[in-house]
Amino acid sequence: MSVLHHLRRPSGRALLVPLVVAGALLAASCSSGSTSAPGASTAATSTPTAGSPPTLPAVAPPPPIAWSACPTRPTLQCGTVAVPSDYSHPTAATLSIAVSRSPATSGTASAGTLLVNPGGPGESGNQILPVLIPLLPPEVRTASDVVSFDPRGTGASSPLQCGTPPATVTAAVPVPDQAGQPLPGTSVFTGIAQACATRNPTLTPVIDSTATARDMDRIRQALGLSVISYYGLSYGTVLGAVYSELFPDRVRAMVLDGAVDMNAPLAIQATEQAPAAERSLVHLFTTCSADPTCPLGPDPTALYRRVSTSMSANPLPAPGHGDSVPVTVGDLDAAALFAVTVPGATSSFESALVAASRGDGSGLRGLALGFVTEVDGTPLVDVQWAITCNDTVNHPGPVAAGTLARALAARWPLLGGFAVNYNLGGCVAWPNSKHPVSNTHPQHAPPVLVIGNTGDPNTPLIGAKHLAAIFPRASQLTWNGWGHTWLLSGSNDSCMQSHVNRYILTGVLPISGTVCA
Repeated sequence: MSVLHHLRRPSGRALLVPLVVAGALLAASCSSGSTSAPGASTAATSTPTAGSPPTLPAVAPPPPIAWSACPTRPTLQCGTVAVPSDYSHPTAATLSIAVSRSPATSGTASAGTLLVNPGGPGESGNQILPVLIPLLPPEVRTASDVVSFDPRGTGASSPLQCGTPPATVTAAVPVPDQAGQPLPGTSVFTGIAQACATRNPTLTPVIDSTATARDMDRIRQALGLSVISYYGLSYGTVLGAVYSELFPDRVRAMVLDGAVDMNAPLAIQATEQAPAAERSLVHLFTTCSADPTCPLGPDPTALYRRVSTSMSANPLPAPGHGDSVPVTVGDLDAAALFAVTVPGATSSFESALVAASRGDGSGLRGLALGFVTEVDGTPLVDVQWAITCNDTVNHPGPVAAGTLARALAARWPLLGGFAVNYNLGGCVAWPNSKHPVSNTHPQHAPPVLVIGNTGDPNTPLIGAKHLAAIFPRASQLTWNGWGHTWLLSGSNDSCMQSHVNRYILTGVLPISGTVCA
């Protein structure tokens, strides 16, 4: 989920209770190891995921992409790549993966092709590519063809739609009132799992990161390339790590920005994210209160608490215009997280919070929907949870999830409890995955660049440190800034640009631990 100083780290004691609760969720299960397998095609490769077959049937390479001008973006080129729906049975059915390309501005791609994934999970790379292009360092754009794609189940690539109204997800209350109660949104999340199993019984189980990584190699083949560079944002860092484990000899360069702590179970990821989100929201309020014109008044935190308490007791009326779901404290928390994820939304959030204090929740709902709808307004909730839960070994049950939410809310009362809905809510009733991503260690990957922000509210810096550690050769580069990912939040930072340019164009990594202030 991607889109925008100095932080005081919580003490080990502060983290102890949530970590104990998160650890308890994992006690009943364990994950298996992984192997890496280089390969020039999607044929007969080992897989890094637990429960998968050790080898897969050979798949004939796809034909070259037939590029044509994109209908709505004539400066971009569009095409498709055919991929097996199920790589275990590659001749049974196929999916069509929509791809787009922005040619190198110099006219010659001297640095090859840079494949980009914006994260989500479930975001359409093709819809977001026009946003990403101007953010990439100019030197990279000059020397690289930039290609993106809609991952399977998203955008124009056989989209998974199970009929879930996005507002029912944003409105899911994040924290139970009493100990021992299930996560309040359990009925909504159960409905997603049941609807996807009923409406899309064949597509739903094959929407996962391992299959998408194999699709990425089909794209490489269809481009006629022996190696490819990759830039993954947020969840896109998971795809990059899986791809580099499956196809290490096909990676030219790889930048993983806004790194996910992918080998940590979802409960641990929630426990890591809660304090990061809290600190970011406190920073937003502190910055506002220092300005005499702050629309939230002299004490924004107090206003937020008052609105939260009021909405917990009495949700605000549904916005109308086709949205009949009352606006709840879940929307408030989601809107707050969106504002710190995308600092450019700060002003909209401040206005929405003031409006909510006066009984109008439509602004909060609009911001909250930013997490669960595509650029064109298409709902993302079903595919987001399909990918997340199909990738995951451990699915905490409703009561365990509710217990964790209460523990996180007790420690980080502004946004801590929402971390459970955000990271694992949809998995409380999801069936066990056939091919979860587990214990990924790309042993033969080339040197990679992993980027983390000191003030990232979604994928905290600890995730970048942990992700870098799974690679045999990786440099962890830190951007000292707020918002989610460096590219989306601080792309004009010259220090960061120089390191990213040098790595993508020449393969030279910065010293691991380098910080751009």
